[in-house]
Amino acid sequence: MLKAVFFDMDGTITRPFLDFQALRRAVGVPAGMPIMAHIESLRGVARSRAETVLADAEYQAALQAELNPGAAELLAQLRARGVRQVLITNNHRRAMEHIVTRFRLRLDLLLSREDAPAKPAPDLILLALRRLDLRPGDICFVGDGRFDQQASSAAGVRYIHLSNGGSTEPDVPDTPTIACLTELWHHLPVSPPGPRPA
Repeated sequence: MLKAVFFDMDGTITRPFLDFQALRRAVGVPAGMPIMAHIESLRGVARSRAETVLADAEYQAALQAELNPGAAELLAQLRARGVRQVLITNNHRRAMEHIVTRFRLRLDLLLSREDAPAKPAPDLILLALRRLDLRPGDICFVGDGRFDQQASSAAGVRYIHLSNGGSTEPDVPDTPTIACLTELWHHLPVSPPGPRPA
């Protein structure tokens, strides 16, 4: 029985917006290295500056963000069916909370990189499972990037990949993939929303 759905934020609940290539250049991230891993390798003033640049970019993106089509309706419909929802993001907490407040999202748990090591580490997912007293088989994780998939795999939870109508493919073959959030119902063991009354 599905008890909860865990969601990534950027590119999943909200439309893809943050220019990661520009951000990597601004922070000076070497090719092939994750942004957070690079920042964590820095010390002193260099690390403080990089963290500030990243947090500012994330908050500016949150100010301009738009919900992905169907996100608000999906969350409401899951709640109506007794399925809890968790937001798990590598974003700074301030940016995450702005999104939740701005769009009046009702979620059961919010976790950001301040709470545990960021994805692709499984720590945030495992923390959410503990906080809600859930097992890996009780939930699925919906995300749009390889870090989401890697974190889900490491935590032993089912992953569903959101391509946002593009050509992005999950790293692992045969991973369920949806083009938009409204297609998620095809991969959940709960009844989809019915037609609206005439």
